[in-house]
Amino acid sequence: MIHSLFRLRNGNDIVGYMKVFSQGNAEFSHDQFWWTGTHIDYQSKDHYCGIPDKNNRPLFELDVVKLKPTFPTQTILGVIQFKAIEQAFIVIDLDTQDEYNLFNDSGPIFHKSQLTFVGCSFEEKN
Repeated sequence: MIHSLFRLRNGNDIVGYMKVFSQGNAEFSHDQFWWTGTHIDYQSKDHYCGIPDKNNRPLFELDVVKLKPTFPTQTILGVIQFKAIEQAFIVIDLDTQDEYNLFNDSGPIFHKSQLTFVGCSFEEKN
């Protein structure tokens, strides 16, 4: 069973993906289709947030997304962040800096139809 999925980067360049299984072993892929045990060298890894967008694209931390919440009714342009201490994913509104949790105790707050991938914001991660 997959425990975690990560996007692997060298600077701003995406070099691949890594699945880490509950037993601790990992598989790597350059395209998310062909997976192997051969390690991919990387400098940074971004957590998969657990929700794909409306086009079934996996969303990772530092992805910029359009979020269409039911309230407020306007579309929000925000960046996905992973809060390590809380082990939680949020979307930070790029205009207001308001934070929207992606999950609550019972699961995802937003349906994938409410999320659209727009781009990446790699410069903001330390």
